[in-house]
Amino acid sequence: MPTKKTILLVILIVLFHKANSQRKSKFLNNLSIEFGVNWVDNSGNEDPLTIFKDYSDIAFNLPIKIELDYFVSDSFELYLAGTTNKFLENQRIDNRYLNRSYRYLSVDLGAKYTIFEIDVFTRSVFGFAHAGAGVFRVESLGASANIGLGGVIELSENIDFVISSVAKFAIENEYINSNHFQYSIGLKYRFSARGNNCYCPY
Repeated sequence: MPTKKTILLVILIVLFHKANSQRKSKFLNNLSIEFGVNWVDNSGNEDPLTIFKDYSDIAFNLPIKIELDYFVSDSFELYLAGTTNKFLENQRIDNRYLNRSYRYLSVDLGAKYTIFEIDVFTRSVFGFAHAGAGVFRVESLGASANIGLGGVIELSENIDFVISSVAKFAIENEYINSNHFQYSIGLKYRFSARGNNCYCPY
């Protein structure tokens, strides 16, 4: 192969590799992952504060939460979350006591938007609103429209403590597979250090 063609081929390979690496790097830098636990209230009280008043009907068994977030702009972020939990026999769903246990599963997709930011001592605290849609299963598979609020406390350059609440409105609101509240806390790891991409709300 002539020398000029060889040099041109090498240049093209280097440029392609560099551009491809930059795309991967940007994607990874905008990505974060959260691991946590969740509580589910389907008692039928229609009160978002039931978790603080009557804890006996709140599901907290196998309460795993995993969430992936992708930074879009300074205050806007997309998320994909999956959760598991379990309602036990004699807990209430829609004001009726269960005669057996039910496994809870959900997958949610949506967006978060920063609504405020304050500094407390040397830590940043963010508040956010989020909305989206999802699917969940208690007795059968159902869809929901979701809306909620949450907060973030900066622990380090890459790690945050996250607390979140969401109201899930079932598209087909029926006994057991009905409207419910879900709460979660967790630790979030950002692949890019804070400030590298103005990672708000996280």
